[in-house]
Amino acid sequence: MKKLILILSLLPLFGLAQSPTDTISLDEGNFHTAWSHTAKYPVKVYWKLTKDMLTCTEKLKRSNAFKADPQLPEGSNLTKDYKGSGYDRGHNFDEADDACAGELNAHCWYFTNMAPQTKHLNEITWKALEDQCRKWALAGDDLFIECGSFGKAKTIGTDQVWVPEYCWKIIKHQNGTIDAYLMPNTDDVNQHPFVYYQTDITVLRQKTGIGSL
Repeated sequence: MKKLILILSLLPLFGLAQSPTDTISLDEGNFHTAWSHTAKYPVKVYWKLTKDMLTCTEKLKRSNAFKADPQLPEGSNLTKDYKGSGYDRGHNFDEADDACAGELNAHCWYFTNMAPQTKHLNEITWKALEDQCRKWALAGDDLFIECGSFGKAKTIGTDQVWVPEYCWKIIKHQNGTIDAYLMPNTDDVNQHPFVYYQTDITVLRQKTGIGSL
């Protein structure tokens, strides 16, 4: 009953969340991004994750080479906005999914693949779901993944980068099963495991305004 009350209390917040529509589609090689000029974060990022993407003999070391996207050199030059903001530069397409990609790995460090996330979301709850996706893929389950952000809790930096209220992820498994997750971008999100934030895909799409591909 307490969990039901909590969910019901959050419903008005979902209704108030802002969803930017001024997006540009970017092909980054191993993933695709729908990036918002206004929010300056990805509304939706999607890719296919397979065992072959994770099982090379020599994986690239994490570079932390965050940079502007050459396709949007001015609009995505956001280093100064994140600096000192208190928010992580949260990957959508995870760098660990791209560790076997060679030169293409540089693309996952573009700011067009980032959203401001709290440390407890980016480094704990969101990461746990990313790790689980890799476990599924390594077990032979080819995954189709969509994820992104929506809402505007506040802005950071002189470019007024939106800090999303929520981050979401949809995983379509090889057998057709679909998992959907909706996580609040808050400091206390890690009080629950990632499975706590699993929801129905229809509900997620209604609340975020994100359509199917």
